Amino acid sequence: MVPAQLDEFREYVREVAESIKQFSMIVDREDRFAKESVSKVFESGLAGVIIPEKYGGLGLTTKHYVIFIEELTKVCPSTAVTFAVTSGLSAGFLINFASEDIKREYLPKVSSGEYIGAFALTEPCCGSDAGNLRTRAEETDGGFKLNGQKVFITNASVANFVITMASTDPEKGKKGITAFLVDTDSKGFLVLKNEYKLGWRGSVTSTIVFDDVFVPKDKVIGKRGEGFKYALASLDAGRIGIAAMGMGTIARALEISTEYVKENGLTDNENFTYRLADLAWMYEVSKEYTFKAAEKKDKGENFTKEASIAKLVASEYAMKSVNIMMDILGPDGVVWGEAERLFRDTKVLEIGEGTSEIQRMVISRTLL
Repeated sequence: MVPAQLDEFREYVREVAESIKQFSMIVDREDRFAKESVSKVFESGLAGVIIPEKYGGLGLTTKHYVIFIEELTKVCPSTAVTFAVTSGLSAGFLINFASEDIKREYLPKVSSGEYIGAFALTEPCCGSDAGNLRTRAEETDGGFKLNGQKVFITNASVANFVITMASTDPEKGKKGITAFLVDTDSKGFLVLKNEYKLGWRGSVTSTIVFDDVFVPKDKVIGKRGEGFKYALASLDAGRIGIAAMGMGTIARALEISTEYVKENGLTDNENFTYRLADLAWMYEVSKEYTFKAAEKKDKGENFTKEASIAKLVASEYAMKSVNIMMDILGPDGVVWGEAERLFRDTKVLEIGEGTSEIQRMVISRTLL
């Protein structure tokens, strides 16, 4: 039984995270999907953290989800991002916008671990400018045929379904984009390649192709032409997940650095202890903003600005934190190991779910 009280929930997640720790460096060295870790998390029941109980989930809050992702990140960021996309971004999209039939078919399978999800928005032409995507969905008898390419799609080559944005009415621009649920065993769905990456090497990131992929009408998510609006709303929630990963990164950098300072008799050296203080306040500030965004989301209030602030603060502080950690460890940090891996795993936090520049744009627009 997964406890609902936040402190007890955190302890439960920590126990689960501890059980996957043994695999984190193995999958990094072998550059392969962290299937053992993902399986253990699924077995724990945590994959359905925000999925309502009527669909087999835990029905818990966004704060629980933040804790879930944070604690996984402290042990294995690759596993954390796999679930940030499956249990957060993909499941959240279905919860908010899919038909009841889709929810009843897919959400229980995410909760149980039968299904992994992916979210396909980014294209070769359009990274931050997602509104100009070129993937097309042409209406045909009983549904649509999708043609196009998506890049940098987390989970794509191991996913059972991909939530895909495609243009049904190109002349309408952003208002002509529709959301589709594409089963990855569909004819014409192809994984072109898996990327060889700097970090998150236990998570798969792929280029995928849609070659006349037929999607029946009942797999259209929400209303035709509303897909881009749904995507932006889902990215707000996704940014809370990245902020949670930032929190986990800072927390682990602080743990590694503190242990090193203690073990090497440096507790009276202000050059080191003041850096620990920096890590401590960076974590607390990131936590404050992330939990604020989570709370507004749970209350049903608009949280766009808060999510962007949380993502911006936590991701940039995470990058600062691993730099501080490497400064403290010196030569011991640059050899292959957990600190070096955490350093590599962190940069993408400033890029994924909207770059730091995009977050500044979103925040400024809420002010103006």
